[in-house]
Amino acid sequence: KKFITEKEKIMGSTLNGLMNIAQQSIYNNQVALNVISNNIANMNTKGYTRQQVEFAAIPGYRIFDWCANNGKVTPGQGAEITGITNRRSEWLDNYYRGQNSANGYYDQIGGMLDNMENLLNDELSANGLQKRFSDFFAASQALSGDPTNNAYKIAFLNAAQDVADMLNNMSNTVNEYMNQAVGTVGDPDSFESSLIKTNVDSLDSKLSQLAELNNQIAQNPNSNALKDQRDMLLDDISSMIPLTTTTNENGTVNVIIDGQTVVKGGEKRLTIEAVQGDDPNHPVKIQLKDSEGNIKNDDISDTLGNCSLSAILQAGSGDSFGYKTLLNDLDKLASAFAQEMNRIQTQADANGTPMYIGPDGTLVESTTPLFVTKDGTGNFTAGNIQINQAVIDDPTLVATARMDPTAADFDDKAVGNTGNMDQFNNLAKGKLTGLSISDPPGEGMSITDFISGLVSKIGSGVDALKSAADAQGSVLEQAAAQRDALYGVDLNEELADLIRYQRCYEASARVFSTSNELMQTILQMI
Repeated sequence: KKFITEKEKIMGSTLNGLMNIAQQSIYNNQVALNVISNNIANMNTKGYTRQQVEFAAIPGYRIFDWCANNGKVTPGQGAEITGITNRRSEWLDNYYRGQNSANGYYDQIGGMLDNMENLLNDELSANGLQKRFSDFFAASQALSGDPTNNAYKIAFLNAAQDVADMLNNMSNTVNEYMNQAVGTVGDPDSFESSLIKTNVDSLDSKLSQLAELNNQIAQNPNSNALKDQRDMLLDDISSMIPLTTTTNENGTVNVIIDGQTVVKGGEKRLTIEAVQGDDPNHPVKIQLKDSEGNIKNDDISDTLGNCSLSAILQAGSGDSFGYKTLLNDLDKLASAFAQEMNRIQTQADANGTPMYIGPDGTLVESTTPLFVTKDGTGNFTAGNIQINQAVIDDPTLVATARMDPTAADFDDKAVGNTGNMDQFNNLAKGKLTGLSISDPPGEGMSITDFISGLVSKIGSGVDALKSAADAQGSVLEQAAAQRDALYGVDLNEELADLIRYQRCYEASARVFSTSNELMQTILQMI
């Protein structure tokens, strides 16, 4: 420290000292006015935090004064600027970012809701799948009225194929949505372009940017602009994944994700990475790795809470409301419909044996199923159901009659029998165990009721998520308002400060001017 002589201490109370104090005060208030001007200019700048000048009194020096009781006094030496700060609250930032994570979940899930509504309005509506089944049952009724009419059999098969085609299309659409979200297991290329991979890569890049900003802040601790950039980046990151921050003495921050310190000041300690799995029910892992590639956490996807990343995972592979649950319901419908159609077409029951009208006009026992799978498996899904090509090539194979060929009164020329068609027709109202919602399966429900229930479930699911999104949006708005009240530029407050510093500036200038006049008077006396 500079050694202060007794002479200099005495000078602190002279006219020169008075002028120095006034000159410093003029400078201080000029800086304060500049800060106010900068605040007003940036009041609409996104991410800008209101700045304020911090002052501190300059310590006085004890000097000898004959008028003082003890002979010594300590006059002040004016004020100095200790810094230009922006007002931040770590607690409020963490609260806002927690709400922002939840809001990011609903923002991301909004795309899925739009897709689900489109499916509901276009493919599950009265003009979609419901219409296809309605046309099928109408074709079935027509064939019942004239079981020997091949044109009606062709129409019956075409209507059944239309149902299968609609199920195929819906399955393809939903699978494409899932593929966009998390990729397809076993297809690395689809995973590389998936939403989850690109978003996790973007998140990791933002964390690297954060570490770099921390480095710059450590080198320029008084740069409020850098701190505003850093805080905006943290807000952006928080919408993607829940995080907690702590502040270091040098103004840098640490970022903690799932209990792990990912960023420590200017050091990015861990990398976050999306890895494709081999299980369709859990197709993605989100891992934390150190700089050497060692896995520190094999999968944090189940502990993310509500954020944009968890929304993508839910849409692509979640067991709650989403693409996967819709696809499961479509698969259940396709399987129940195909199996029941094939049972009616090929299997005997207490009412007799299914029979079709052969080339010679006599009844022949039916063994050719109406539906087969595209992939040759025995499990029907909405994606693989199709009409048997053998039946398409020969529509006469459609079994219209149901009789007992072992009965004494069996007549193989009873081609007008419609016992089998009655069972096809009953599918419109009959309950299928394959559509049971209980485990083990109960009596099930009809196709019509199942589709109506599916429409209702999607509609209520969409409405519930939209209501939750609105509620969360309100909470986030309140949190943002709290931050704006503390961080934002208030014109009324700036105007009050403007007047205060202006008056202070003018008063300091008057002190300087008066001191200068006194100095001139003394010089003239000399």
